[in-house]
This record gives sequence, C-alpha cells and structure tokens, in this order.
Amino acid sequence: MVQSAPVILATPNSNVLTTGNGNPVDDNQNSMTAGEFGPILLQDFHLIDKIGHFDRERIPERVVHAKGGGAHGHFEVTADLSKLTCAKFLQKPGIKTPIFARFST
Repeated sequence: MVQSAPVILATPNSNVLTTGNGNPVDDNQNSMTAGEFGPILLQDFHLIDKIGHFDRERIPERVVHAKGGGAHGHFEVTADLSKLTCAKFLQKPGIKTPIFARFST
C-alpha cells in the first residue's frame, strides 16, 4: 500500500514558500541528485522552475552604440620572427608598420 503525503494548501497570507503554480516547497536549499555525488535530476521541478525564472528574469537588449576607444601609432618588430611566421612585416627587426586598433565593450 502506498501512502500519500499530506496535502498542504498555501493561502495568500501564509509564510509557506510555493512554486509558481502554488505548490508548497519542502526544501529550497537542496536539489535532487542521483546518489550522493550524482547529477541533478530533471524531475526536481522546483529547481528547474527556479533556474528558469532566474535565466528569463530580464532579456538584455542589444547595445546599439557600444562604448569603446581607439589607438593609432606604429608597430615595430624588435626581434627576428621569421621562424615563427611568414608575414613580411614581422620578418626583420626595425620594420615599422602603421596600425589603428579599436577596443569596444
């Protein structure tokens, strides 16, 4: 014979923590796992619901005008890099290459 757990109804003025659909939550601090060190189970409805609310709390909008900065100058090779690359501007020491770089957030 299978015994069912007692039914607890949460009222609007009670201090019982409930899920989004009104079911009371037994344990808000631990999740169901397969064994002591096993993976978290998908049948842990409260955890899945909690993660879902956290992930979908706010959808960030795309930043149209991103902040950033730029730099210009020259890049000078100080050592022979011919063994590391075939790029001509990196072959001989002393070659100066004009550069412009943009850093954005």
